[in-house]
Amino acid sequence: MIIINKLFNLKGRTSIITGASGFLAEKISFILADLGSDLILITRNNKFINNYDTIIKKKYPKIKIRKINCDLSKEKQRKELIKKLNHQKINILINNATFKDNNLVDYASNFKTQSIKKWRDSLEVNLTAVFHLSQGLSNNLIKSGNGSIINVSSIYGLYSPDWSIYKGSKLGNSSAYASAKAGVIQLTKWLSSTLSPKVRVNCISPGGIIRSQPKKFIRAYTKKTSLKRMAKEDDLMGAFAYLASDASSYVTGQNIIIDGGWGN
Repeated sequence: MIIINKLFNLKGRTSIITGASGFLAEKISFILADLGSDLILITRNNKFINNYDTIIKKKYPKIKIRKINCDLSKEKQRKELIKKLNHQKINILINNATFKDNNLVDYASNFKTQSIKKWRDSLEVNLTAVFHLSQGLSNNLIKSGNGSIINVSSIYGLYSPDWSIYKGSKLGNSSAYASAKAGVIQLTKWLSSTLSPKVRVNCISPGGIIRSQPKKFIRAYTKKTSLKRMAKEDDLMGAFAYLASDASSYVTGQNIIIDGGWGN
């Protein structure tokens, strides 16, 4: 008889989460801690949204949390991170970090003004770092006996943008972001074949997550979804718990699309 709690039990396992300062990482960290996993949080500036690292320590006192600073856009720092984790047991690697540019000019602006520099910067964090960490930490994951890599892509790695939903807002859609996220999906498939059977590799592609977007954009986006709303971070947590745990022990090379029916 299979007990559901046993399938999702992560006690004794260690999870790495990159891009750990953001909203999505906060929710991922809580769900994995709730399932019993120790955490290694990788962030560029050691600042955590809502001070969630402190809250997790209080709520889950048995969970070990290690915080490491690393700018994933820098190859040298990635190499130092991999070396630092050389003898660390790693069961789960979540490649969640995303290149962020609050100034959308030259990045998600008009196609003719999108810059080569920001294209390179985006690919470095969104795709190259995923390859580099997966490669550098693969031995750790293999030795763990139940290794799982979860890459975070996007619906824009699958679908072309609907420019009508951006009208009247200052938001845009980056060709570099879309191309990198498409690469993440294919890299997931490649890694799943290469690292099997010791390590499973899967991907999650979320739709738009509601934050502080203009109301006009939210209304236009919502109309495209079957569920008539944008996503919340909590909507993704079941997929992360599933792919991190033994509940998905026969699942690899898959891309789980969580978009509320946006792509239907």
